[in-house]
Amino acid sequence: DTEVLHQLPRFIVRYLAIMGSISGFFALVQFIIGGTVQLGYSVYLLKQYHRQETSIRDLFSQFFRFGTGFAQQFLVGLYTFLWSLLFIIPGIIKGFSYAMTPFILADDPNLTANQAITRSRELMDGHKWQLFVLSLTFIGWEILGALCFGIGLLWVTPYKNAAYAAFYRQIAGYPKYTVE
Repeated sequence: DTEVLHQLPRFIVRYLAIMGSISGFFALVQFIIGGTVQLGYSVYLLKQYHRQETSIRDLFSQFFRFGTGFAQQFLVGLYTFLWSLLFIIPGIIKGFSYAMTPFILADDPNLTANQAITRSRELMDGHKWQLFVLSLTFIGWEILGALCFGIGLLWVTPYKNAAYAAFYRQIAGYPKYTVE
């Protein structure tokens, strides 16, 4: 409502405009490069799982696969959204079905985003409940981390992602292709 904005002091309106612009900018950057960084993070986690040497460069090692990274993030989001239109529960179930997509792409760089999504769906058949239960084990830690102004999430989130990588390795076995 514009009347409410006119009643606020100018410095608050400016602050809200600046914060909204900054948030919008970071959301746009995350939308554009988030999938590619997610692929790099998956490479990092899998290398860590296999006790290979890792570095911060691994996070940015997949930028040559920008199109695939963007497509996998966009398509997973789109498919999950479309399933959520039926009701919330089918969207959640499909979200678990597609959860291993970045790990699959990290293992097999020759796949397209849609092929990886299909493999993730096939791989997660019979394992969605296990991933759901694994996710539930982190709820207490995530609440505690959020209560500490989100600072605790700096430790909980990487731990959870490493657990997801271990879960992926457990259900998928070792890759045909080595992570580089």
